[in-house]
Amino acid sequence: MPFVKFSGTKIYYERAGTGRDLLIISGTGSDLRLPRQPVPQIDDHFRVLRYDHRGLGQSSAEDEDISMANFADDAAGLLQMLNIDEIDVIGISFGGMVAQHLAIRHPKLVRKLILACTSPGGSTHSSANLVELMNLALEERQRSWLEMFDTRYQSGTKGEHFVYLLEKLIKQNPSMFPNDASDGLIRQIRARSGHDLSEELGNISQPCLIVGGKYDGIAPPKNLHYLSNQILYSQLRFFEGGHSFLWEDDLAWETISAFLAEDDDTL
Repeated sequence: MPFVKFSGTKIYYERAGTGRDLLIISGTGSDLRLPRQPVPQIDDHFRVLRYDHRGLGQSSAEDEDISMANFADDAAGLLQMLNIDEIDVIGISFGGMVAQHLAIRHPKLVRKLILACTSPGGSTHSSANLVELMNLALEERQRSWLEMFDTRYQSGTKGEHFVYLLEKLIKQNPSMFPNDASDGLIRQIRARSGHDLSEELGNISQPCLIVGGKYDGIAPPKNLHYLSNQILYSQLRFFEGGHSFLWEDDLAWETISAFLAEDDDTL
């Protein structure tokens, strides 16, 4: 299995495909052992690097207290261990928070930046409070999670489609719904709650595409508008869907691929 080790941290990673290097930073509770839906617009054109965050999946770390800076430095450490000097970066949800820190802390490593369904943090533009969510009873947590995932489905919504969405959500995010959350997930959620780059986004100088779902309650549209207003070289696009719009609207990945290919005739 491919691992890199540095500063008491062991990071599991996977690398596949051919083409220009692309790093995808995943969201809260992600685990590369879970099934992944293919994305031909990306998989067929890039050499894609994915990894498990410290304390999750097959990655581990000795630190008890973890900050967002640690997560960003993990990504930078992985790139440096793989001798990658510059790379395009897609950050999804929590991964988008990490990507913001990466672009600011290690700007030379990031060529282009895509921030998907994510938030800048701070008192007015923070993401959904997952610390409170994890303290709920399991059934209430499931219902609240779905309502945040897609604001079209509120607690009064009934019918088979609501049940289908809930089952799909639980299958895609099993680590969010255990009876007892893992220590790694708890530490990740605590670090996430402290994310705040609302006053530092002007330091992101890379070309940036910001994408989100029209009905996302976890990273609501106002948060993405704020990101776009603060990041100098940015574009903003919204798509049909909620927090999982990337897998709901076919135009989303096509737009991302086109943004990455704007100055590359080989794609």
